Amino acid sequence: MPAISKACPVVLRLQAGRPEILAFVHPSAGKQFMKGTIEVGESPLEAARREMREESGLVADSNLIALGRTTIGHDRQYWHFFEWSAVGLPDTWYHRTEDDEGHTFRFFWHPVTAPLDSEWHPVFHQAFAFLLPRIRQF
Repeated sequence: MPAISKACPVVLRLQAGRPEILAFVHPSAGKQFMKGTIEVGESPLEAARREMREESGLVADSNLIALGRTTIGHDRQYWHFFEWSAVGLPDTWYHRTEDDEGHTFRFFWHPVTAPLDSEWHPVFHQAFAFLLPRIRQF
């Protein structure tokens, strides 16, 4: 198993009958999904909840559903994915992170049916390809 593993909370919503996935714009690294390193002594689920809170300010008020894990990137890190269905969140918002040097992220919703463009790092293209057959289409 790779030395570093990541947790990736996947926040979904239904908008106008179509599923969307929460993403953000990192000020220096383009469009991304939430993810972060699983800390020593932390389960992947605990890390997913923590990363969601730190990166977006969201606190899951219901269970996160495990979607599986896969290796991502040239260093083949394990990414563990957890789905959470959101209701009542705004279309966009800004959040100043508790980690990542206190960057401010702009959150937005990406349609699940739309491909990712070149503004996304290749690791997120890999993550999206893994997620598509696993996330609920409501």
